[in-house]
Amino acid sequence: MTLEGWIFMVGLRVFDVGGFIIWLIWFFRLRDDDDDEDGGDDDFRGEAGDEPPPTGPGGLELPLPDAEPWPQRRRDHAGDRPPADAPARRVPTVPERAPAPQRRSV
Repeated sequence: MTLEGWIFMVGLRVFDVGGFIIWLIWFFRLRDDDDDEDGGDDDFRGEAGDEPPPTGPGGLELPLPDAEPWPQRRRDHAGDRPPADAPARRVPTVPERAPAPQRRSV
């Protein structure tokens, strides 16, 4: 690569990274300015008092009702599904031997 190519590549990287840094500074200042308009310290999720507190026990009822194992084998000779296809494998081929060079008598 020529010297001009290296100068162009390095200059483009400097310009690219510099623009990215300027954009980051602008973006985070813009985000900080939005908080000052409301005068609060809230975030995008809203205020904590929007929802009533939950009632009753929390979480999931475990185990789930459909978490039972299947009553019979499905991929068997007595099951309702055919057996899974065998994976496609390449058959290894044995390379043929090259013929030995013929010796010529002089």
